Amino acid sequence: MQLASKPIGLWPIVMMTLLSVGLVNHVIVVPLLLAEAKRDAWLSIPVALIIALPLAAFPLQRVMFKMDGVRFDDWLRQRTPAFMAWLILAIINIGLLFVAFGSLVDVVAWTSNTYLPLTPQFVVLLIFCFICMFAAMNGLRTIAYVSCILLPIVVVLGDFVMSANMPVKDYRYLLPMLETGLYPVIKGAVYSLSAFMELTFLLLIQHEMKKSFKKWHLLLLTLMLMILTLGPTVGAITLFGPEEASIMRYPAYSQWRLVKIGKYFEHVDFFAVFQWLSGALIRISLPLYLIQIYGPFRKIKRKWLSMLITALILAVASFIVLMHMKWYMILMKAYFEVAWILFGAILLFLWVLSFRKTTKPKRPETQGGYRNESSSGRIASQTGLPRSDL
Repeated sequence: MQLASKPIGLWPIVMMTLLSVGLVNHVIVVPLLLAEAKRDAWLSIPVALIIALPLAAFPLQRVMFKMDGVRFDDWLRQRTPAFMAWLILAIINIGLLFVAFGSLVDVVAWTSNTYLPLTPQFVVLLIFCFICMFAAMNGLRTIAYVSCILLPIVVVLGDFVMSANMPVKDYRYLLPMLETGLYPVIKGAVYSLSAFMELTFLLLIQHEMKKSFKKWHLLLLTLMLMILTLGPTVGAITLFGPEEASIMRYPAYSQWRLVKIGKYFEHVDFFAVFQWLSGALIRISLPLYLIQIYGPFRKIKRKWLSMLITALILAVASFIVLMHMKWYMILMKAYFEVAWILFGAILLFLWVLSFRKTTKPKRPETQGGYRNESSSGRIASQTGLPRSDL
């Protein structure tokens, strides 16, 4: 008799999302913002927020609520033709691959350029791939609860570096606003919006949650992600000036190099290693887990084999690009210019589908008297109330 896996609370899911999306906001998006908008890069973030908030509060929340614990691919097949469901899943799987690919290349390149310059890149790549694959094989519950341990430490360290550098920040660098017009701000907002749209991935794991997100949950989560982007962007501009910050490859890490407390306490950038690797672990493990569920190798009976195939594809692609980092920058810039359109269009399409009645009846599958929660809607049996009353 196979029992359904125990559902996960919203708090671990929120912490996992903050670590995963927070890494891209710190590492990948901030350099793109600074290179595009320079002094006005910090203005691009609230512009993106204005677009992201309504999408999170209405379409995303409604779709999650209407899924009612049904797995994403099952819900799609109930409302769309098989080809349309296949196309949406293919786009999402490609997006997941890019998420893991970009994070892996960045963490290996940064590791080689900073604290392990003499270690071959393929060694770092293979070891980190293995660690992320091991975490993904242990399931979403493991990834979420590891996030609960790591995120508080990451947040404390972030507050520490912000406070330690406060005396040397010059906020006059943030003015004048819109010096080069509105276009750079809008272009920068596109990059930031693509990071916000990764909240769409919550739809892929909602069947493993205890209950659905409410509107205020998603609004608060989106605001927190904005703060995670705004902090390092403003910090880079006020510490290094707009011109110097715009040519930096890792502006968030460079802020750690300036930390100095008194005469004898400095060179604490090893804390940045913990921050970066914590976010990268979650950000790579989660796509590996989701691809194993929704990807082309999901029908392989041996879970470890399908995970290994995905990890090897990811490792080979990353190693090739590490030899030609110019390709990587072109690929990631193109990804962030297109991702917000694709994910936004998919989210709006799913929102329209949520008004449509199912073409197939929703029947709970049971095994040995227990409801299989991974493929059917959950009912709050503990309270006797419908899902909408939770």
